[in-house]
Amino acid sequence: MLMGDSASFLNSQRLKGIHLAIKSGMLAAETAFESMLVGDQSSGALGAYQSRVEGSWIKEELYPVRNFHQGFENGLLGGLVHSGIQQVLGGRNIGPDYENHAGYRNMHMLDAIGRSTYGREATLGPAKSDGKVTFDKLTDVYHSGTRHDDDQPVHLVIRDTNICNHRCVQEYGNPCQHFCPAAVYEMVDGQIHINFANCVHCKTCDIMDPYQVITWVPPEGGGGPNYDGM
Repeated sequence: MLMGDSASFLNSQRLKGIHLAIKSGMLAAETAFESMLVGDQSSGALGAYQSRVEGSWIKEELYPVRNFHQGFENGLLGGLVHSGIQQVLGGRNIGPDYENHAGYRNMHMLDAIGRSTYGREATLGPAKSDGKVTFDKLTDVYHSGTRHDDDQPVHLVIRDTNICNHRCVQEYGNPCQHFCPAAVYEMVDGQIHINFANCVHCKTCDIMDPYQVITWVPPEGGGGPNYDGM
């Protein structure tokens, strides 16, 4: 039985999913308990979980927004039009439901987009901040209250660092340096360096790495952001 984020129980329109994770966990527990009472742990018995989910407010909340994220596949303006239509039609589209693709598949190689276009850099660099409303990454890491034991095993596992050090440099320009919000990844003297103590556990690297060689695993001791003051 899959629940929470593992089952994609996320309201992408509201960017909320904790309540859905809790509810789906409760429904899974009820199903498991009933199967234990009758001594039947078959797929047929556990299949009652799906019926419970579809009969709960989980489906009532998620079904109308099932295509919200995919509606922005072709940009902001098209997404606004599609989301407006979906809002009126209760989540339905003019055409068939969208397919959902992994985000990293939308990345373009440097040779395909060029180094600059229309006077703008084609690839993202370090974001500029004013220190008042917007802040640099390391300041935001400090604000998050992230804490890890420095001597624990690195919880961000790169299957093949040669890809980062050689292939990704040429093909994608090491985008992990830019899409990571906590400055975890740095290229130092041509080698990938992982500042794992900065990690806020957003899993962006695991999701957006174009080669899918980065794997996030839970850190030792349950370290992570505390978001002090929130």
